[in-house]
Amino acid sequence: MIRTLLVDDEDLARAALRRELASDPGIEIVGEALNGIEAIEMIGELRPDLVLLDIEMPGFDGFEVVQQLANPPAIVFVTAYDEYAVRAFEANAIDYLLKPVQPERLARALARVRQRHAQPAGRVGEVARERSGPLRRIAARRGKRIVIVPLREVIRVEIEDKLVFAVTASDRLLLDKTIGEMEAMLEPVGFLRISRGELVNLEAVKELLPWFSGTWRVKLTNGEERDVSRERAKQLKEAMGIE
Repeated sequence: MIRTLLVDDEDLARAALRRELASDPGIEIVGEALNGIEAIEMIGELRPDLVLLDIEMPGFDGFEVVQQLANPPAIVFVTAYDEYAVRAFEANAIDYLLKPVQPERLARALARVRQRHAQPAGRVGEVARERSGPLRRIAARRGKRIVIVPLREVIRVEIEDKLVFAVTASDRLLLDKTIGEMEAMLEPVGFLRISRGELVNLEAVKELLPWFSGTWRVKLTNGEERDVSRERAKQLKEAMGIE
């Protein structure tokens, strides 16, 4: 049984997919999300094998949803626009369906999903997460709500008591990822790990300060000073153009 999540902000589009999938005994629809934020939340809670994912939606678009997932399930994009096909396959989507979805095209997409599902790797979700564009925003939690945080506002990311937080000038928000996963997401867009449990946004670094016994600290735009581990100091200096 392939546990499937439908994600589309249009009620009629989700209803059409429900009708087409109802006759397939190998598909179980485990939920429906109306926008990108709900999609991220429900993927984390339900752990579906497959997501039928719209692209143009409120909040995060379909590509941004995939960007937020450390271990994405199988993705089939379902959209009314044909111009996103190249980006979809760059993001390692299993298929790309145009609305209105034709039954034979949906059947071929599901056949590809089943083929992936039958592979020894196990879960359908063994899809490489390659970004089809630069990461600009991340999903974080404020209490029980998921909020969208522009990366330019994130000063640093830290781990505390096995939980990972994004720190902005005015907030500290919980992230549903490990510090290693955040490093993999954020290093390509200008963040650097300065210690075992902390990343900093290089755009938020104001000063690099010599500290005790050959160690260093960074002064950030919010006035904080953070320790830099010995093994990370050289990398930080190189990133900042310091000999």
